[in-house]
Amino acid sequence: MEVIYAFAITLLFIYGLHPIAKTVGLTDTPGNRKQHAGIIPLTGGVAIYLTLVTGLILFSDVVQSSFYFLCATGLIVVVGIIDDRFDLSAQVRIASEAIATSIMVFGAGLWVSDIGNLLAFGEIHLPFWLGYPFTLIAVFGIINAINMIDGVDCLAGGISIITLFVLVLVADNSATLSTVGLFFIGALLAFLLCNYQPHRLLPKVFLGDAGSKLIGLSLVWIIIESTQSEGDQLISLNPVTALFIVGLPLIDMVATTMRRIKKGYHPFAADRTHIHHILQRTGLSKLQTIFSIYVLTLIIILIGLLLQYFQVPEVVQFGCFIGLYWLYADFITHANKISKVLKINSHV
Repeated sequence: MEVIYAFAITLLFIYGLHPIAKTVGLTDTPGNRKQHAGIIPLTGGVAIYLTLVTGLILFSDVVQSSFYFLCATGLIVVVGIIDDRFDLSAQVRIASEAIATSIMVFGAGLWVSDIGNLLAFGEIHLPFWLGYPFTLIAVFGIINAINMIDGVDCLAGGISIITLFVLVLVADNSATLSTVGLFFIGALLAFLLCNYQPHRLLPKVFLGDAGSKLIGLSLVWIIIESTQSEGDQLISLNPVTALFIVGLPLIDMVATTMRRIKKGYHPFAADRTHIHHILQRTGLSKLQTIFSIYVLTLIIILIGLLLQYFQVPEVVQFGCFIGLYWLYADFITHANKISKVLKINSHV
């Protein structure tokens, strides 16, 4: 019921916001890095957020945890809308993410206090003065990982559906997931339909920074709920397993940032060196690229879940994740070289 409602109401919101976005200039236009056709509204995230709000009001009790969740994500969406329209400074964006994290920490009481037995010397428990900045870094990292991978139609939305679907199946102690999880999946399915636009009667729409950062904050919120135990409550996911759950976006962000630093560029300078750009330059079509990344996303998540299921020591799990990062970085390096050779040969 929740999925059907969210799908239908998100479509209505997308249709309704479409002319408003064009009137106020909340649109994306093609340029050097952006190779889509036409002027596209950046209202996908707004439609998804409005669906979550109405869904909670109509079908669920807006309990305290949901209230703080809506406040934090609402702030992210509002700042994202302004950023999409007027291009805010990095300082303002970082400040808004810090405030949203503070709402999560001081309002909902969620923060990273346990990072598991990563060093084989026992559980690592963080005092609040360390846990709070660690939580800030985690939120900032995942928000921007989702934002960075949102570079091809259906990519960020599809990865997010896969991630949320897995979390719905395995994270049974997240109050936020139990209230908004199915609404989120239904809303994302409606967004993907319009983002892909199989028929011209469907309005083409992008997530915008408001949407990608809404997804990022929601994922990290749910993951922290699922990995941090309270009293006698059992955790659904080991802290190290969370790395695999958001593995591909996180690995791609770190690998891309390291390449930029190595070349002397600003680590957050926009370019076309993410995995979806490189795969397309090797000759894969857009659909082949998206499908390949979906499969890779699912493989990384399943590796993490299997390692936890078979109770592999967390230090070994962490080592496996680092190994996946190096394999990924090496693969991308070789794929990038191949794409450059193909580009040269195409001009010969």
